[in-house]
This record gives sequence, C-alpha cells and structure tokens, in this order.
Amino acid sequence: MSLFSADPTEAAFVRFRAGDLVGAEEGFRNILAREPGQPDALHGMACLARARGQDATAIALVGLALQKNGIPPDRKARMHITLGLALIAQGHAEAARAALNVSVILQPSDPRAHAALGEAFERLGRRGEARAALEKAVALSADDTVVRTRLGALFLDDGLAEQAIGQFRKVVQHRPQDGHALANLGAALFVRNAFDEAVTVLSKACEQGARTAETLNSLGLVKMALGDLCAACETLQEALQLRPSDGRIANSLGTVLMEIGRLEEAEALFGAIVMRESGEEADRARFNRATILLGQGKFAEGWRDFESRRSLLRLVSDVPQWDGSTGEEPVAVVGEQGLGDEVQFLRFLTLAAKRRPLRLRLRAAALAELMPELDQGRILPAEGPVVAEVSLLSLPAVSGMDDVPSTEPYLAVSEKPEARRIGVCWSGNPSYRFDRRRSVPVGCLDALQQVRDVRFVALQPDDAPGWMERVSLETPMDLAREVGRCALVVSVDTLVAHVAGALGRPLWLLNREGGDWRWKDVDWYGGIRQFRPPSGAAVTAGWEAVLREVAQALSSRVW
Repeated sequence: MSLFSADPTEAAFVRFRAGDLVGAEEGFRNILAREPGQPDALHGMACLARARGQDATAIALVGLALQKNGIPPDRKARMHITLGLALIAQGHAEAARAALNVSVILQPSDPRAHAALGEAFERLGRRGEARAALEKAVALSADDTVVRTRLGALFLDDGLAEQAIGQFRKVVQHRPQDGHALANLGAALFVRNAFDEAVTVLSKACEQGARTAETLNSLGLVKMALGDLCAACETLQEALQLRPSDGRIANSLGTVLMEIGRLEEAEALFGAIVMRESGEEADRARFNRATILLGQGKFAEGWRDFESRRSLLRLVSDVPQWDGSTGEEPVAVVGEQGLGDEVQFLRFLTLAAKRRPLRLRLRAAALAELMPELDQGRILPAEGPVVAEVSLLSLPAVSGMDDVPSTEPYLAVSEKPEARRIGVCWSGNPSYRFDRRRSVPVGCLDALQQVRDVRFVALQPDDAPGWMERVSLETPMDLAREVGRCALVVSVDTLVAHVAGALGRPLWLLNREGGDWRWKDVDWYGGIRQFRPPSGAAVTAGWEAVLREVAQALSSRVW
C-alpha cells in the first residue's frame, strides 16, 4: 500500500465531514497504529483537534505531518489550510497568512485556501486584500453562499453597503427561504437607507425563522426611519427581551423612546448601559443621555456627556486639546458634523476669542465675519502654528458653560427684510439616516400656492417647484444674505433654520415628530414657531397636514 494512498484515510475523513468525530478518530488512530507518522492521518487528527477547540494541538500535529517528504501538492495545500486556520484561532495572524499563502500557491484553484487567506488578511487589518481573497474564493466555489455571506459582512463593516447588498442578494437568490440570509440583506438595505425594501425583507426574515434580537433591532430601526414610531418601539422592546444585556439594542430602544416623549424611560435605559458597559455602546448611551439633558436645559451634566461624541466620531488629533485656559498662544477651532451644527455653535466663539487668539478651521468660518460681538482682531488666518485645538462643539464644555444660551441674534448682514418675501427650505442632507422623517416631500409644498400676495423663495438649490423664486446659493455667505432679505423663513431642521435663527429672522420650523434636542424645552433662538405632524401620522400624510396648517397661518398673518 502506498504511503499516500487515499484508501486508509478517506473513510475516516468522510466520517469527520459527517460529524462522527468518534468514528473518525478511531479510523485515524488505526492508521497511525499501523503506520506511525502517516501524514494524512496526522492531518486528520489535527482536524479533529480543531473541531474540539484544541488549536495548539492541531498546529503541532500538522507540523509533524508536513515534515514528511513527498506529500502531493493538493494534500499539502489542505494541510496548510488547517495550519493557517489553527494559527488564526491562536492569534498568530501573520504566521497564518504565510501558511495560507503557501496553500494558495500549491492549489490556486481551491476556494477554501482563498477564503482562509481572506480571514487572515482581515485579522491583520488588510481589509482590501481580505475582500480580494474572498472574491477569488467566491469565483472558485461551486456553492458560494457561505463565502458570499462573509464577503458581504466584510463589505458592510467597511462601509461599502452597495457591494454588501450585491453579495447578500445573490445569497438570497440561491436561498430565498433562508431567514438569516434575508436578515443580512435587510440589515445592509437599512445601512443603505433603502427603508421600503428593508422593512419587507426583514419582516420576511422574521417569518422564515430569523426572528432574532439582531433582526428585530434592524427592523425596529427601519420602522423608526419610516416614521412608524410606535411599531418601532414594540419591535425593539421584543428585541431587548430576547437579549436584555445588549447595549446596542438598548440604545436603539432608548432613541425611539426619546422620539415618542418617554424621556424618563429612555434616560433610565441609557444610565443602565453606562453603568454596566464600556466602549462604544457606553459612549453612545452617554451621548444619547446628553441630548435629553441639553434639551431640558441641564447644561452642566449635558455638556459633559455631550463630549462622548468625540469617541463615537473617532475625533483624534496629534495636537493637544485646549482646556479652556487663557493665553496668547493661538488655538485652532475645528469643525465636525454638519453646517447647521457649526452655525448653532458659532455663538461660542465670542467667549473663546476672549481667552485665546483663534484659527478657524470650519466650513462655516466665513460666517464668523458676520458676528458683531466677535473681536475680529482675535481671529487669525486658518493656517499657521497653534498650541492646541478644540472642536467647535466642545467649546461649551471646555469653557465651563452651564447657563441657558442667549436668544439674541449673533449674525448680522447688511441686507434688509423685504415685505412678504418668504424663504422656504423643505429638505436636509439625504444621507442622514432619519432624513425621510425630517424632510418634506416636495409635492406637499403645493399647499402654499393658495397663499396670496407673498413671494416664495427657494432657500435650497435642488428640486425647487417652478412657482418658487430661485436664488444663487453657492456659499454659506450667499445663504446668509438671502435669508437676511426674508421677512419670514419656513424651514425643516437643517442649516437654513439655524442661519435664520442666528440672524434673528422669524422662523417657522417644520419639525418632525419627536425632533432634535435643539428644539426642545430650551430656546436657542428668538421668534420661532414650530409646526409638527400629528402624532403617529404616516410621513407624507403628516407633512401634508403641516403644510395646510402653515398655509392657513400665512394667509391670516398680519404683515
């Protein structure tokens, strides 16, 4: 009998693949009793060790097998796969990569080698190479659903939702009744903001046996994005019952509880997460709790917790962080998040500039020139040396502010309000996950056409109805000047609303149900009137009701 004949080991490997570990071990041991050091049997014992979680033993056994000469390349390649996977499990990713690279060289057509190499690359943080290896494995696999699922998950983790959706769709095409495959696709669709399809796919996933905490969390967030807040709350409560200690699900439920006004329950959830967890979910809970506190005017606690967003956004810098101290060495003020956030927080530059010369590294920096109370001599060119930096949104925390903000305007333009000129902004950044609830469908604006003797001006450049005036809005300064010409601004919660408030122009805010912390119990601007959809209304129907109310209010307004 040849040393490398498949006959002595094939039956044992068949038993191993069938899950009969006892029978497989008996077969491999019988071979080794007759032929000590037989490499295929040693490899089989290594596979058994891996199946039992004994990866160090597996590494030793494969090492012994590979010492034998004359092993055919295909079998040697399989041994290197086992060795590589065991090394990965032991945390030796670079050694695993080397072993698996040998496997790929020996047997380039084996999809298992490429899939395992992809896992090694992923452990090494070489994610592009990991994706390439898994794509190769997919191309070589007869049944590629497992590898495609892994590849889709890698795409999703890397923020490549469109590519993830493509992989998960192919898995679902092959396994249309597989609840877990549907759940993966639904989760990716949610990340891509494809909410209508996501709710259908995730609901089907639940029907097909994947009614898990993970699936329900995704489904609850989709329902929240679609505006069905009560249904979202019920779904997320069920998810948390299935996995009570999951901080991510608790944060999701707390968020929807905030939206429907159950603030005490939400705050208790966030507090529990902070008490029992550390890391990202604890930071997310602190941030969520901050939005409750700030909305209620509890600024000392709120600004402290608000700083947790820095960890969530991974705001890291080689420059020391400014602690609010005074001096003449300049400090850089850097931007983060949206332009609306920057405009809201520009007000804090006045105090900061009294403590330090500032270099403004903000997208809204030009608007600081419109601040009458700001000592412009303390504003230095953006580029140049600094001794520290601070996020614009961190200024209240580092300055120790705990007072209610002034509602007095802090921007000023030379343009004067023109009678009956009404600026309208109906949508924000579509990439915002809950923009569907925040933005008004353009067709709902038709209700405004019944208002007579006014001029409607579009304060956004895209998709403006033909009956509105259009203006140039290429820069934030252009927007400030056009808002300055308005007698009234009607806007959703976005940059335009903050510019109107900062300029002191009357603002009618079209605010979604629940709404952001900036528009809660504390007034950041004067002259604001809020219009909200009826509680529980579908998105379009709710905004149609709001615009009818706005039209009636405009028609009866005394100018």
